[in-house]
Amino acid sequence: MSAANVKSYEAEGFYFEFSPNGTPYIGMLRATDEAQSGPYEAEVNLQKAGSRERYAKKAAELYGMDGSGLERALNEVCTRRSEEVAAAVQAEGGEEQEPESAGAPEEAEALLDSPGVLNRYVEDVAKIRGVIRDRDALRLQTLVALGAQLAPLPNGKPAGANLILTAEAGRGKNYVCDAVASMLPNDFYMAFESASAKSLYYRAEIDPGILTYRWIYPNEAEATDQLVELFRPLLSGGRASHLTVNKTGEGRNAAQELTIEGPASITIPTVRNKLDAQLQTRMLVAELPDYEGRVAEHSRAVSRQLLPDNAGEDHTPKIRAWRAALTSLTTVRRVVFLLDSDEFCFDSDEVSHGARLWTNLLGLMLAHAWLEQRNRDIMELASGEMVVATPEDYEAAYVLFAATCERSVVNLSDTHRAILDAVYELSSQSTFDGFSLRKIADAAGVHHSTVGEHKTYLTKSAKLLKEVEGGLDLVSGAEPSWWRKGDSLVGFPRPEQVRCWWEGGVGSASESARRARHPNTGVQDPHTYAENSVGYATRQSPDGARHPDQNGAKTGVSGGETAVSGAEPASENSLFMPNMDDNGAVSGVSGGFDGEDNKVAVCIHELEPATCKVCNGYVRRLIESQEGGTA
Repeated sequence: MSAANVKSYEAEGFYFEFSPNGTPYIGMLRATDEAQSGPYEAEVNLQKAGSRERYAKKAAELYGMDGSGLERALNEVCTRRSEEVAAAVQAEGGEEQEPESAGAPEEAEALLDSPGVLNRYVEDVAKIRGVIRDRDALRLQTLVALGAQLAPLPNGKPAGANLILTAEAGRGKNYVCDAVASMLPNDFYMAFESASAKSLYYRAEIDPGILTYRWIYPNEAEATDQLVELFRPLLSGGRASHLTVNKTGEGRNAAQELTIEGPASITIPTVRNKLDAQLQTRMLVAELPDYEGRVAEHSRAVSRQLLPDNAGEDHTPKIRAWRAALTSLTTVRRVVFLLDSDEFCFDSDEVSHGARLWTNLLGLMLAHAWLEQRNRDIMELASGEMVVATPEDYEAAYVLFAATCERSVVNLSDTHRAILDAVYELSSQSTFDGFSLRKIADAAGVHHSTVGEHKTYLTKSAKLLKEVEGGLDLVSGAEPSWWRKGDSLVGFPRPEQVRCWWEGGVGSASESARRARHPNTGVQDPHTYAENSVGYATRQSPDGARHPDQNGAKTGVSGGETAVSGAEPASENSLFMPNMDDNGAVSGVSGGFDGEDNKVAVCIHELEPATCKVCNGYVRRLIESQEGGTA
């Protein structure tokens, strides 16, 4: 707790220290009694009777406090808190402002009480802000923003995802971010246009929690150039510190440590192809694709803002309801996923920052479960309440990643591929070395300035093009398989695999620790998160990048080695160049076909038997019993 922000109370023989988290009634509460039991500390919403009841019940279970007396004391603390808020407003000489969380309780709860909360938020945001298409981008950005509200992982690292949102100028990057922010409670995010290197540290000197549970939204990448050294540890470890020297009251120099506490998440909108390499590997990279007719659609949307019906529509009640609904979810911040399986991981050595990539994908899953917590089981442990995520939450994150985050794996856009294809075609038709930007632009169907904007990235970072006397040309040996678009999901468990492991009993928990917020109706909510359907059955297996083809040659994404997003290669060889010398053996094959005695195991879930937790154990027992019977 920040000492400057702690409120002390005494009631019914209990002693309290309350630290608001930005709203008057929600925050961390520490309680002890006259017998010095405890202390018990947890987050509570003093205005909610259910939250007070759960707090008192847990304190009684853990420390033997008088639960009924504690609940009465909490009610008295709530009353005193209301009086303090009213007095503060009166002292300021203004009328009492309705808090952000004071939306109609019924309307706020209705927004959360049935599955599909993410879609409802996105559709309301799109309607109020006039967003055209871009639903996947809105869903992705919403989960990144709300990921800041998650409790840190047990190792102290932030649980939420982070995002680089890239597109051409004028495509609508900031419009998407502004739309998502428009219905968030004000204390959920911090937006700014520019900042000096130490500005946030000096703000943290007054309040170390200035970024705690905050989504950071700089207007452009340029606003973060001086903050990279702060964001790296903040995103990875949940805190950042800065050592400096300041003058004391006596005029002497004294060492000082300024600390910023997380957890926090961040979105950086940018036209750049890459940012600081070490920062970029901590983040997802999503691109807003362009499409034919976009300018006309966006222009019509602007024109519709002039219609009288739009000018007179008041969206304030809906915005207040969403802010109240989201604030109410912060009483439970920790999300768990009850799946203990070695296969539940990102398994591809082609991506050096794969563990960070997996962490971000799981961050999307946890944020989705947190948003759906009214429709999820709640686990009660000594450390507090936890939302129990389900395979549906993993699927939502997986589908969104597939639809938007391909550049997190291979940092090439469709524009990059068009330019490379154009240079390849020109090279195959000419004996000259090098081609002008205009000639390449004509062949690629883009403006010559676009080729100029991407030239540095394709020559210096991707190392697929080189500058020659005549202009630009492909590096030696380059051919289309180096940049061909492949399956960006190689190495990720497929949703049906995760569901199979889950249903096989791996994701079980004791009933005494779990309770359902709502009864299970038995009806499966359809998954409609992607604008285009995603066919899981046709996807490559997680270890497909390491399975040799019939000739023994190693195959992978785009027919070659996958590029590391934002990484600088150590040599002149392109990161996209295929490895022609690797002829590894097939591994992980269950059963065989070389002899009559070999047993062939078949999975009824259409997975490899060695992968399927359910069939693997059953088939092995079946084969062993058959061998024992024929021996």
